[in-house]
Amino acid sequence: MNHEPGQDVSASTTVLNWKDELQQIVRFQMTLSSGSYELKLEDLIRVVDCVQRLLRTASVDGCSSNIAFLESLIQEQKNIGILCNSSLFEWTAEATQISSHSSRSRLQQKSNVDQPVSNTSSDDDSDAAVGSYQTLCKDEAIREDEDVERGYGVLRTAICVPHATRRQDQVHLLSAKLHCLWGVPIQLLRVPGLCSSSRDHDFGPDAVVKVHPFARSRVYDLRQHSEGTLWGPFVDDGSGRVDWEKIEAIMIILQYNVQMFTKKYVIHGSNLTPPWDRPFVGATPYSLNLPPLKSSIERAPSLPVDLQDPYNVSGTWMRVVCFLDYRELFSFNFSEEQPLPGQPRPPIDTEEAIRFIVVRLQVTKIEKPGEEDGQGLPVVHFKGCSNSALPPVDSNANSRIRGTVRLTPEGEVRWTTFSVFHGEERWRSEGIQIGGVQAARGILGYWFDKDFDEYGPAGPTCFWKISSDPEYDNTNELY
Repeated sequence: MNHEPGQDVSASTTVLNWKDELQQIVRFQMTLSSGSYELKLEDLIRVVDCVQRLLRTASVDGCSSNIAFLESLIQEQKNIGILCNSSLFEWTAEATQISSHSSRSRLQQKSNVDQPVSNTSSDDDSDAAVGSYQTLCKDEAIREDEDVERGYGVLRTAICVPHATRRQDQVHLLSAKLHCLWGVPIQLLRVPGLCSSSRDHDFGPDAVVKVHPFARSRVYDLRQHSEGTLWGPFVDDGSGRVDWEKIEAIMIILQYNVQMFTKKYVIHGSNLTPPWDRPFVGATPYSLNLPPLKSSIERAPSLPVDLQDPYNVSGTWMRVVCFLDYRELFSFNFSEEQPLPGQPRPPIDTEEAIRFIVVRLQVTKIEKPGEEDGQGLPVVHFKGCSNSALPPVDSNANSRIRGTVRLTPEGEVRWTTFSVFHGEERWRSEGIQIGGVQAARGILGYWFDKDFDEYGPAGPTCFWKISSDPEYDNTNELY
């Protein structure tokens, strides 16, 4: 039987049911080929499931037909919009529409005092309310926003169709998860029918809006750090389920910050750039290009502990940590004007501090998973050290490190780290490895005070592996 062209046969030793796989892929293609955007959202569970199935069986040799197949389907103009149906993008569009309509009313009142401002919406406004988005794909440069690096290219139209309230949260999470797996953060949003700048009296045809101020607002909103969220990127119900909308916001803001930093200081080191430049690349298990470790916790005690580690922890990692000045963080969260419960804080364009840190890790212990962990793999303990890479001298970045890697109940890879200064724990982080076990994409999450202080500080962090050698020290490749 001939297999579907999108399927990489050699990528996995798993025995596949080819009939079932073919049916799944055919339905996947039919859904994305449909002209109905509502159908795509209705079938988003199956879409995300099929994407994950193809990524799990994708080749990791850099020439995956699965990834090429997925990229070609999703990158089409009529499909790119399913990546931006999270509440973050809905909020960005809605806030932009409200702001633009307010500016329009003020300018009309100023220049036409004798003409009343209509309270009715035009057909164009109705279309805008639906949320017709234009999102960035890697193709050619866009000139509307000089902050965006060349290469995050041509704008494509995507439409966000309103969906039933009972399904809203599910659609938001699934779209955010798909965006995270896609892995090239969407930094601009085009809202049609609105002016590009309120300074102009021209209110058409479209407004190009930066997403990062809205993502930054969500990332630094300390209300989301609670016992229910485990102070990490998890759903606020104590279950440990991943909140992909939080991961999405973290990805957007970190990519923007790294991009601005490397552009400002003309730094081109490959190890300083997170592997988020090609759709789906690195979001596959074992994409660190190391052979899967088939060891188990029942192996002989004489076997080196590193060889029993299924997560491939030992080695050198590059870490990025961002944070707001604490006075700005406190003012943003605890000013007199507070949003209603469930309502977002306003978008912020405040510049963040950024640190690049080299982390060297070594596995110390492996134990069976606990009752609240995923049972598929053991819990791996590690220790190591971290040292500032950029800026070269930063005492807050130089510390001892300890932590664990384990599976969540739903099978995601969860990393917990503690930064230890003079023998005392100070900072903690919680993150999720995008793509699964040994995925090259790396870990995205939050850092915060180890005592869970409700007043912070807290912020976004990510790290990815750059060498299997814990003693790796080629500083020429860091800059």
